Amino acid sequence: MNKYILLLGIAGVALGSYTAYASNSATMTVTATIAHDVSLSVDHDLNMGTITVNPGADWSEGGYFNINSNETLCYKSDNIISVTGISFGTFTANVPDSCKVNGIASAGAGSSAHPCFRTSGNIALGNGYTTEPDIVYDSGNKFKFYYLSLSWDDGVIPQSGTFENDITIEYIL
Repeated sequence: MNKYILLLGIAGVALGSYTAYASNSATMTVTATIAHDVSLSVDHDLNMGTITVNPGADWSEGGYFNINSNETLCYKSDNIISVTGISFGTFTANVPDSCKVNGIASAGAGSSAHPCFRTSGNIALGNGYTTEPDIVYDSGNKFKFYYLSLSWDDGVIPQSGTFENDITIEYIL
């Protein structure tokens, strides 16, 4: 019986020592920040061209023009006489091959959203506004940037003048 009591006593001391050891521990949070150096730089600013409009035409349904991904005019409303001198913006970025694709560069663009780049969104040019900021992969580390459309609301005649606005292209991978 003494042997059992002795073994039970030894087991109790060992368990107590383990419990005391386990209560002398702590958890530490480890944090690391990983930054991609993509060296994103603008090579050429976007020029939406010279838009010649007929201010005496019917603007009750607004007006707009759309641009193809090859810098040509896709469509223009009848109250717009011509659009000339469109020149896409270009930028370079040292990114993985998975980023070298075409896509819409705005939040909430759905399945056609660009996987690696976002912009600050649509901009106003005078009393017109742009829609659908698109990024087109060119070659190497080069990309093209343009807005699909420039439009005016119903009843709005385009304001004459030269207009500028800034956008930010952001790498998000």
